[in-house]
Amino acid sequence: MSFNHYYQSELTALRQLGRRFAERSPALAPFLGQAGRDPDVERLLEGFAFLTGRLRQKLDDELPELSHSLMHLLWPNYMRPLPAFSILQFDPLQRSGPAVAVARDTPVESRPINEVRCRFRTCYPTEVLPLDLTALSYSVKGDGALLSLHLNMSCDGHVGELELSRLRLHLAGERYISQMLYLSLLRNLQGIELVPLQAGGAPLKGANGEPLSLKISASKLQPVGFAEEEALIPYPLNTFRGYRYLQEYFSFQDKFLFVDLCGLEVLRSLPEDSLKQVHGLELRFDIRRSGIQRLRPTLDNIKLYCTPIVNLFKHDALPIRLDGKQDEYLLLPAEYDLENCGVFSVDSVTGWARAGWATRTMCRSSPLSMIRVSTCLKAVRTTASASAHRCSMTVWTPT
Repeated sequence: MSFNHYYQSELTALRQLGRRFAERSPALAPFLGQAGRDPDVERLLEGFAFLTGRLRQKLDDELPELSHSLMHLLWPNYMRPLPAFSILQFDPLQRSGPAVAVARDTPVESRPINEVRCRFRTCYPTEVLPLDLTALSYSVKGDGALLSLHLNMSCDGHVGELELSRLRLHLAGERYISQMLYLSLLRNLQGIELVPLQAGGAPLKGANGEPLSLKISASKLQPVGFAEEEALIPYPLNTFRGYRYLQEYFSFQDKFLFVDLCGLEVLRSLPEDSLKQVHGLELRFDIRRSGIQRLRPTLDNIKLYCTPIVNLFKHDALPIRLDGKQDEYLLLPAEYDLENCGVFSVDSVTGWARAGWATRTMCRSSPLSMIRVSTCLKAVRTTASASAHRCSMTVWTPT
């Protein structure tokens, strides 16, 4: 509720009390200015209405200083704004060789939106290979189904040059299909079969003339998104991990629809001459689950080389000169206006004094890390010799 409502309510109440008092004490009525609306009395009533309106608004807030301080300790991220999330997919490599590792927190930018580029950073470490998912087949097999993925080299070379050991799959597309695939692959998977393919797409044959087939245990398929280094947003160490899982699930469920297929180093068991003939792979997932036969997944439902991204990036605030006349200071981004940038957390505060620089890094559970642009910096305190503070913060772009 706006302060103007409290102000008008208190002013009306004071005028009503004045009329009632004048009715009970007619001799004092001229001092209240009821008849001629004395401007001095009006200013006095407006001043009291302003003060009591602020007090009433604070009481209606139910002491947020207590509840917010407690929440800062138990669940700091509850008090922070929630930035934008998305999924980024990398194109397959166009040269043969080992995978290119894209580290977590790698900065990326969006296309300009109203002449402003939104800055994101990656949440998962991603390995990009010269392998492309070219075909997907799904067929009924008894009381279950068989999901087959066909992978081909996106450049000249053979699979033996890739040093392949793990492949990450993102289950995308229609939510019902992606979630059913996620459940079936992690809970109802009977086994995985790896079939090496030749250049023309035909299965590679062994010495006996039969197509080669390598078995991979169903336990080699692991969920992604629950490790500490796979969080969407920074979380303090004193926070219960279940809070992070709940917040991430309800804000961006696609973050959890990733699985890692490990155990692909089984390819190295092939003879070197045979391995040089492998230019593609077929992955067959044997799913034992009734009711899954009705699914119709396509290439839109399984993606390679994907990672969640979050609209967070490091930025400096405008320096604050401490003059000792106030205990609250407004944080403003140095290069962005308030319409295109918001403060997610304050990571460090550097104070400058005559003796030199003194740096203090604030804990993420500190109230400093929950501050918004529209609020004031309350926790900065200085000695008599300090004259300025510089803040380093994590910011986000409002959508």
